[in-house]
Amino acid sequence: MSSPPHPKEEYDFIIVGAGPSGLALATRLSATASAPRVLLLEAGGPNTDAAYLVPSERFTLFASEPSLNWGYKTEPQRQLKGQEIDYSRGRGVGGKYLKKSRAKHNPTGTAINFSCWVVGGADDYDFWAEKLNDDAWSWKNVKERLKKIEAYHDEIPDEYREWVNPKPEDHGTTGPLPLSYAPTWEKNLPDVFRAAQQISLPLNPDINSGNPIGMGMGASTMYSGLRTTAQSYLSIAGPNFHLQTDSPVARILFAPPSEDPSQKPKAIGVTTISGTSYFSKSSIILSAGALNTPQILLLSGLGPPSTLTAHSIPLIHSLPQIGQNLQDHCFSTATLLLKEGYNERMKFETDAEWKLQAKKQYEAGKGGKMAEIYCGVPMGFFKSEEVLGSGEFGALESEVRGFLGREGVPSFEICTHVPPLYTHPHTLLPTDSYITALCFVMNPQSRGHITLRSSNPSDPPIIDPNLLSHPYDRRVMIEAMKTTLKLFDAPVFDESRVKMIGVPEGRGEEEIWEHVSSDLFSSWHMCGTVKMGADNDPETSCVDTQFRVHGVEGLRVADMSVCPLLPR
Repeated sequence: MSSPPHPKEEYDFIIVGAGPSGLALATRLSATASAPRVLLLEAGGPNTDAAYLVPSERFTLFASEPSLNWGYKTEPQRQLKGQEIDYSRGRGVGGKYLKKSRAKHNPTGTAINFSCWVVGGADDYDFWAEKLNDDAWSWKNVKERLKKIEAYHDEIPDEYREWVNPKPEDHGTTGPLPLSYAPTWEKNLPDVFRAAQQISLPLNPDINSGNPIGMGMGASTMYSGLRTTAQSYLSIAGPNFHLQTDSPVARILFAPPSEDPSQKPKAIGVTTISGTSYFSKSSIILSAGALNTPQILLLSGLGPPSTLTAHSIPLIHSLPQIGQNLQDHCFSTATLLLKEGYNERMKFETDAEWKLQAKKQYEAGKGGKMAEIYCGVPMGFFKSEEVLGSGEFGALESEVRGFLGREGVPSFEICTHVPPLYTHPHTLLPTDSYITALCFVMNPQSRGHITLRSSNPSDPPIIDPNLLSHPYDRRVMIEAMKTTLKLFDAPVFDESRVKMIGVPEGRGEEEIWEHVSSDLFSSWHMCGTVKMGADNDPETSCVDTQFRVHGVEGLRVADMSVCPLLPR
């Protein structure tokens, strides 16, 4: 990187948000032959602390380091007993490492989430391409883009190849983002695969092959005992790249209106909350994520006129869909209590001396328990005949039914070996062993929105995802929980099982719904709030297939907010 940016200098490109999309875009632009001047503005700090990269801390960093987290909460979810759902968003260089990385270049954050590299399925992208009539979004093309990101290391121990065995030709090996599988698995982790087989669930040796169906394991953004984040892209930046941290953007600046009514408003710069302005000769690109990107657009005068009027914001261009179409994967949990000694998770979580010794071992060679516990996460994607045969499925539009019925489109996901998020009324003891499972709704039909709380850019937006508000999503969640409980009933756990905790009181649908409506979380896979659509479709979309914002010039969006549908 070169010297710090100067507000009076003019840049070719200004990119807002140094998460995975922004970092990848800014550094790659700066390294092109024309050597454009690129300024990347980030609201948070540099995130260079080595402690942030310990693999075993990947599930706790969002809570233990508040400086890395915007700390958002949803509006009370009426259909979920008024729960305010945690809507954490990463703040700082690297963004928020979401459990899933979901689109062309978009692990939707890489600082505070869970380090699992899971790309969407072939059917997701092919349907996207069909909807937009743009083959660039088809799986065959997205797959080649993903290969340019990946540096796969598949040194998988032979005893695990039965369950995890990706084909080298399906993945990249020379990209800037190192990916690997845990070199040592927790001792009861293979039982999850055996349990899946025992209850007739399919296995999948590579859930990133384009066909996600079956129990498998995603690669992790870790290598040689360290978590890897989007900061990996800084190594390819050219000398014409400038990064400015601690610079939250308040709004976009537009050129004075032209007397020619055919001329579109042109974005020429941005102003930060502190009042510093930066200017661009070519494009402003927003990569602030599915919550902050629409917030910035609204604050800049782009959005539903009624919203802007309510907050006394001058209208630049009417875009009714800004902030609409919010989609997210939500999940509920179940925990299997095991006999003492079947794993060491509670020692890791409660025994300070044990963890200190594990930390010393890790610091000595990046190995040991801190490179093992939480470092392998089995995850499976499954179709459900019960869902596809339900009245809730039958009530969907024919196009939606056609997509959901495709062979590679899952109804739900189950993953295990995560923290015990909900064990009510049981309290785990330091001597306990456990396995916690999460069950997710895939391809949710519920839609929410984000909007402004005020015209003050420092105020958090109003966020209402309407989780599980659609009858189809509720049906999927009920069937997902039934399958999760069945997995824990498998014979492989007979010797170690004590009981299930934090689960429905019974297996009936009303009992499952009662549990789910009290035990629901977001996976922080928000998308769709600046929806991509056809070039001439500003009433139902916000950007075209080249990421250009409808109705203005010099402004693009490149993050998860543009996704017209939520990939697996």
